Amino acid sequence: MELKQSAQEYEIPHQLAYYECNELGHPTLSMVMSMLMVVADKQSDQLGLSQENIQATGGTWVIVSFEGTLDLQSLKIGDTVILGTRATGYNRFFATREFWLRDKDGQKEYAHVQSLLAFMNLTSRKMEPIPEKIITAYQAPKVKRVPRGRRPKPIAADALLTEKRYHVRYFDLDANRHVNNARYFDWLLDPLGEQFLTTHQLKSFSIQYHQEVRADHDITSEFTMADPHTSLHQIKSNGKLCTKAKFSWLGSEKTFCFF
Repeated sequence: MELKQSAQEYEIPHQLAYYECNELGHPTLSMVMSMLMVVADKQSDQLGLSQENIQATGGTWVIVSFEGTLDLQSLKIGDTVILGTRATGYNRFFATREFWLRDKDGQKEYAHVQSLLAFMNLTSRKMEPIPEKIITAYQAPKVKRVPRGRRPKPIAADALLTEKRYHVRYFDLDANRHVNNARYFDWLLDPLGEQFLTTHQLKSFSIQYHQEVRADHDITSEFTMADPHTSLHQIKSNGKLCTKAKFSWLGSEKTFCFF
């Protein structure tokens, strides 16, 4: 098992645990995204850029968007996988990073994710320029414009929606004092229900974060089916759009009625 561990690329092995998988024994998207964040943190730690050191600048990284392709149904509890990441570019305000989840022999990739990041001031909660001493450690190229990726299609105002409400708990927050990015995937997908989720395979997704969800607030997760294999989602708090997402599915041709 050959692993890449450098400033440019970083990989670690991981054995899938039961609590990272759904009732069918496959890893959930929220857990996969959490795993990928771990490998990014480990690379940063190796470069002397621990969370403590980054926050000492008065700021922290925040995710603007993700998009990815998936084949999680090929994995099961107990499988050993390789988690990997690399920084791919940056400019004054944005940086891009890619992630992958592959088999230990390098023959198959189960997930490939692109991310767009910004740097946020911890006090004002507003975006600020990325400190050069932080970003240059990853040896990514500096570019004039970073790719923004595919933005999820907005839900039409007259679309028929299914919704579910959630309360944001203290334990939904992470060390950056905001809701952990992986938590959003559970909120977005849960309203689809067990019948849909156990008969459909998630093949690709895109998600864009617009506004922070605050602790002790109530949120509404809404979705509509654009077609039998595409779902459009949004999370709102106090009537304001916080997150929107698009998921593409492979599965049963049966028509599901959510209304």
